[in-house]
Amino acid sequence: MKRVAVVTGGGRAMGAEIARRLARDGFAVVVWDLDAVLDSADAAWIRDTPDVVAMTVDVSSEEHVTAAVDSIVSERGGIACLVNNAAISPKRDGYRVSPIETSTEEWDLVMAVNLRGPFLATRAVLPSMIGAGWGRVVNISSSSGRQGARIAGLPYGVAKTGINGLTRTLALEVGKHGVTVNSVAPGRIATPMSERSAPEVQAASRSRIPVGREGRVSDVAGLVSYLCSEEAGYVTGATIDINGGSFMAP
Repeated sequence: MKRVAVVTGGGRAMGAEIARRLARDGFAVVVWDLDAVLDSADAAWIRDTPDVVAMTVDVSSEEHVTAAVDSIVSERGGIACLVNNAAISPKRDGYRVSPIETSTEEWDLVMAVNLRGPFLATRAVLPSMIGAGWGRVVNISSSSGRQGARIAGLPYGVAKTGINGLTRTLALEVGKHGVTVNSVAPGRIATPMSERSAPEVQAASRSRIPVGREGRVSDVAGLVSYLCSEEAGYVTGATIDINGGSFMAP
């Protein structure tokens, strides 16, 4: 039986490319996303891709996440790989909301999806991974979590920084069970989320990339593929930058 991979926010853009790549790698992939995404033309590829199915899951809801994981484990025997990709980055007329203007409601919403969601999903799948003695958790962070948020708002940057801390602490706890936990921190990647920024903001961001182009979703999917593989068993607790050189950690 094929190992099962769950990709949150996997209906479109970067999540969809990660899901397709993992399916090509031999995983049976379960895409989690919201009805509005799964019912859209962007998610039509799921019906045509072997070994990929979709579930409606709001990752900020403990009830949704628990029910989804219980269903997958019951039907498929376990979950081997979790990619925490679902995230939101609110903008106002194409620009980040300043810290002073950030409402409590926006802060809570971003934290619920971008940080609470990965915690809930990871907590739910770990018993299955630990029981099998093998597992891969890959958290999609951001360069905003490495150097502060230049384009995204305050809660987005804070949540992504939190993701990196979540990664390290979990890695310490579960490594002895054959489970690895890593973060991938993309810089500027061409996605619908990045395109919501104002044109001049996008141009300024591209100008800071040494390789001279925006990242592709396939770039990120390739790195996630490696981290979910057998070969990556000695990589854990890492935050791996993928940004064309726009941020270089010392």
